Amino acid sequence: MKILNTLIFGLATMFAMSNFASAGTAVPAAGYGLNTTTSSEATPLADGSTLIHQTSHGFWIETTTEAGFPSEKTADCNVTMLLSAEGAPIAYRSVCTASDIDGDTFIGSIAAMKPDFSDCAWSMHGGTGKYAGVTGGGQCQPLGPISKDGNDSKSTWTGKWNLP
Repeated sequence: MKILNTLIFGLATMFAMSNFASAGTAVPAAGYGLNTTTSSEATPLADGSTLIHQTSHGFWIETTTEAGFPSEKTADCNVTMLLSAEGAPIAYRSVCTASDIDGDTFIGSIAAMKPDFSDCAWSMHGGTGKYAGVTGGGQCQPLGPISKDGNDSKSTWTGKWNLP
């Protein structure tokens, strides 16, 4: 009986410690997204540059994830970008709401200021349910179009997010 009590206590302690370790812990993040532009409006500016506002819908798949956090998500994004007169990206900013199968959501943002997107960075800004209070960020990389018309694209990310 003493061995059984010790075993139960040990398992309970391990379970409690694993749950405790999750709170406030950095969780590695990596994955890819498949996105479709759902609307796009281009406004030519006096200096020859073009301001573009887009909306997109995507499927984001995390290849690393914390237990209890579904790896597949849908995402709706609002994109603003500025292109030079030659068509090179000058500034890019996207704010996205991603939702998992449980209906929990988080808010994320993506930004880049270099034409080659080498400074592409993402951030998490909290959400609902299991994502309430989550923060984090890392690097991202657009991988270009996956359709002839350019409306469908792929991207990847790495980094970490923190549970509250």
